[in-house]
Amino acid sequence: MKPSALLLSTFALLTACPGPSTPATAPPTATTATAPASTADPAFDEFTARLLAEHFARHPAAAVELGKHAFDGKIRTVTQSALEADLAQIEQTIEQLEAQDRAVLDERQRIELGTLLVAFRGERFEVAVRREPWRNPMHYMGDLNLVAYVGRDYAPVDERAQAVISIALAAGAHLAQANDNLEAVLPRTFVETALLQVRGTVDFCRTDVPAALGGVSASTKPSLDAALDQMVTALETYAAALEQRLPQANDAFALGPERFVEMLEQTQGIRVDLSRLQQLAEEDLARNLEALATATQAIDPNQDQAKTVAAVLADKPAPDDVLNLATRQVEAMRQVLVDHDLVSIPSDDPITVRPTPPFMRWNSAFLDPAGPFAGPGQPSFYYITPPDPSWPLEEQQAYVSGAQSLLFTTVHEVWPGHFLHSLHMRQIPSEVLRTFWNYVTGEGWAHYGEELIWEVAFPDNNEVRVGQLDNALLRNVRFISALGLHTGGMTVEASTQRFRTQALQDAATAKQQAVRGTFDPMYLAYTLGKIAIKKLRDDVRAKVEAEGGTFSLRAFHDDLLRHGGAPLPVIRESMLGPDAGPLL
Repeated sequence: MKPSALLLSTFALLTACPGPSTPATAPPTATTATAPASTADPAFDEFTARLLAEHFARHPAAAVELGKHAFDGKIRTVTQSALEADLAQIEQTIEQLEAQDRAVLDERQRIELGTLLVAFRGERFEVAVRREPWRNPMHYMGDLNLVAYVGRDYAPVDERAQAVISIALAAGAHLAQANDNLEAVLPRTFVETALLQVRGTVDFCRTDVPAALGGVSASTKPSLDAALDQMVTALETYAAALEQRLPQANDAFALGPERFVEMLEQTQGIRVDLSRLQQLAEEDLARNLEALATATQAIDPNQDQAKTVAAVLADKPAPDDVLNLATRQVEAMRQVLVDHDLVSIPSDDPITVRPTPPFMRWNSAFLDPAGPFAGPGQPSFYYITPPDPSWPLEEQQAYVSGAQSLLFTTVHEVWPGHFLHSLHMRQIPSEVLRTFWNYVTGEGWAHYGEELIWEVAFPDNNEVRVGQLDNALLRNVRFISALGLHTGGMTVEASTQRFRTQALQDAATAKQQAVRGTFDPMYLAYTLGKIAIKKLRDDVRAKVEAEGGTFSLRAFHDDLLRHGGAPLPVIRESMLGPDAGPLL
């Protein structure tokens, strides 16, 4: 799983493999803490079912993205009174969750309780503390997300078109209310990014949606065209209103030290002080910079490090061979998991490598997984965005990722990253654990997988090491920038420079990454999650061996992934027991 399509499209606007073999049966895990025998509490299950129903009703667009198509075409109400009612409902839910008696719950229910507490506390933080509905004009765009209806043929085209029509007709009132809700003075990067997003959505509605729904019936097409025209008008009106806010916009995006620490506790369940976060960020950055120096020295001790890195990353496929390379990488990385017995592959659900559809080209390569509630047979896609064939050949070649860098994008997005994680989530019986995706857990797992693959499959290949570190250093500087931008007075310009000098990014990408940090302070999740998972692995290994057992990487990974997207502190307690010790 990944952040929502809204979040992904925001970032971008700033800028078929063979059938798998039969999954092996997972060995008994030696990592799960023994819990007293107990049975599930029926009252708790009834309670959580009601909470999920209320949650999906508040967030129909998110429900659709998860594969719950009973919510197709629905849009949430964002009037002031509705927002206040939603917050009151969230507060009541948190009180009810905090009142639950853990002693009567079984293991699955305790994991669900911990997951729900973090999910709803996180939602409260976003609304009540960060005040997203009043400070962030991007907040409302996810409600108008049409990608789910045009990106996958899960239902007849006319049925999907009717959902698009419903949302398009509601866009005008929705965005007018959004504009009324927003404060007079907003952070500049929020407004500028929202404008990029809104303008991109205008193009999407004018061109891509009609093309993607081109098979719609003659009786539905006039209604679809008229509704999309209305949505374009609503978006253009919203953009004009945002442009009027730019002269008054400011640079007051920072959360501040106290709220930053509170954000981690409320949205991720992680209690940690700022000095420890800074230490972790600097130590992992230094570790990876030292590793880069070692790798480049081994490649060519007589050449400047920057030139060696550039030479490795310049090893690229021809523009028309990128898809073939990515397909070969997907096949090879799956085989690495099998050959090294790293983790169970729980199903034969397919992953297909294909060119990114024009309306989804917000990133060079990414996973579009079938939702955890999607019906059987719904495919997942690993999209590779090709360079525009109208560009000069030199520009096309510059756009293409280097083979080693693309390898670790493939690892992150597919095997053993987000796609494998999504396969495990689809197998989990718990609707709670299939519903909520935790940022640190999800991105931490995928980033952890990158270093894992290098460790087990390519430990002596320095060119591959450079590709892995190219990805890791980007995440390191995100961690540094999140702390600096929100707690240390760092400017966007200073963050951009860090991405240039330490993450080895070009000027445009460095600026994009710095701007992202102003509205996505949790993008430290990649490195923070990786660090926490590595520590959990070490602690589980020590526990298993102290008890006379043999540690198994596969058993560890399977045990971790059976928790779905639960927060890492919840997973840690489940795997190590109530005396699990610190996460970090």
